[in-house]
Amino acid sequence: MKSLFNSLKFRAFAIFILLSGATLVLDYIIFDKLYFLFPNEMEWDTSPWYNFEKKRRNIKSEDYGNQVLIAGSSVALYSALPEAMNEKANGAYHADFYSHVAMAPSDLFYYKDNLASLKPKLVVYLVNFADFQWEYVEFPNGKLQFDKIKWSSEFADRFPAKTFYPTSYLFEYFRDLDRKRISKLAGKSLFYASRYRTFFWDPIDAFIENHFRSGRSFHRYEGSMPKEGIWAKGWTVSAQTSLSCETGNKQDDSIFIPKANTKIEFSIYNNDSGGDSLFSRKEISFPKAGWTTLDWQELGASAPRFFLKFRVLEGMITAKEADLYRTGLDYPVGVRLSHYFCKTPIYADRSYSRKSYFDETRFQKMSSAEYDRDYFQRMLENAENRSELHRLRLVHSKKQEVNRLNFEPWLEVDRVIQLSRYFKERNIPFLVVLSPENPVESSLYSKSKWFSGLKKYLKEGLDQNKHGFYDRTDYISDKRLFFDPHHLTYEGAEFFQSDLNEIILANSNSR
Repeated sequence: MKSLFNSLKFRAFAIFILLSGATLVLDYIIFDKLYFLFPNEMEWDTSPWYNFEKKRRNIKSEDYGNQVLIAGSSVALYSALPEAMNEKANGAYHADFYSHVAMAPSDLFYYKDNLASLKPKLVVYLVNFADFQWEYVEFPNGKLQFDKIKWSSEFADRFPAKTFYPTSYLFEYFRDLDRKRISKLAGKSLFYASRYRTFFWDPIDAFIENHFRSGRSFHRYEGSMPKEGIWAKGWTVSAQTSLSCETGNKQDDSIFIPKANTKIEFSIYNNDSGGDSLFSRKEISFPKAGWTTLDWQELGASAPRFFLKFRVLEGMITAKEADLYRTGLDYPVGVRLSHYFCKTPIYADRSYSRKSYFDETRFQKMSSAEYDRDYFQRMLENAENRSELHRLRLVHSKKQEVNRLNFEPWLEVDRVIQLSRYFKERNIPFLVVLSPENPVESSLYSKSKWFSGLKKYLKEGLDQNKHGFYDRTDYISDKRLFFDPHHLTYEGAEFFQSDLNEIILANSNSR
């Protein structure tokens, strides 16, 4: 026995075990514990997988006693405004997101244990036609065919499965997966570093940019909001821009000049609205394109609070020239403002806090005919040659196809009923809301016998567990309140909040 312990093979094996154990411990401490203590300073719709993991960890530490969790895909994120809802609820409940982009019913099913551990007062699942994973559904000869083999293989490659529930998925579908997918899921089950490597640097980059760089690289504008509006990327929307400035200790700010020889007139006022309180006016010509620094004292602003108006006299470009987007109606833009222009930075977690930008408010200014023209250019024109529209085209075609069929359930629909049973067993109130959909799209199927069958199936399944079901597919008739087929604009979400608030109150007060 002594010779065995002294053998080279044994010592090599012992060292391997010790190093493996140390690696697992360090991986757990660094990537699962310490990493998520780092502050999150990213904005809305940035690094969605990191933000979701950070969000649900933070929910655990919050104890409101009346927590309402709003689950779902980006459809949910664009349909609800929890901050506004909480203000209106006045303590009756506290709403928070439990949502990430592309959350399928099966994703939510795998999160059910984590959801239950949070002990919410109510779980609200905002779901849409597009969420039911139509890539795996066909209707040969009018009968539903769900490709479970293809589904199980491709689901293993999705970010949610690889990042948030690799172990559970691996155990359930081990026999259906090839060796490559099995090894990938096994590695991610063992090491948090493997799970989080795709977004590891995102919060670190945002922190460094905010505290040690110029504020010229950012995802969404967080500075003072101009009265005329502003694009999410910080571009001004007209020749004239007017806004309140609270510069604090900042001596300067930056603007991006899109064209050489741009000429801008700057006016500084002493009160918060401009009016007759003009303090100084200066006209500046910028010979070069690119970022440039504005020195507030040189412009005549001597106080930390003032009102600024500036007018682009020469050098206006358009949104398409600025590469804000490539399809749809074009708009004039002026200059781009730096991240915290005219505002003392606030570095709080804003990853699930949505703001109103001209990207969406512009639709409200359109006539019905203008919106149709813009929508066609953005969503339908040359769609077969635009990869970014592949899934929208697929879902669009399924809406047309089911319009002639009888309803039959499949895995992703049944997941909703399975969730309802699970939450009933744990005495957690649960309700399903079919989210509002653009009438341009919902008109393809919302009056069909197939859709009636879907609603009947979900309602009966939820009724058995004493859970609520609400169809709000056709709730909003103004198409201009939708950015695309399924996502509400900020103004659309504001319109929907009163109804969503009533639904939540009706279901939380009755428990």
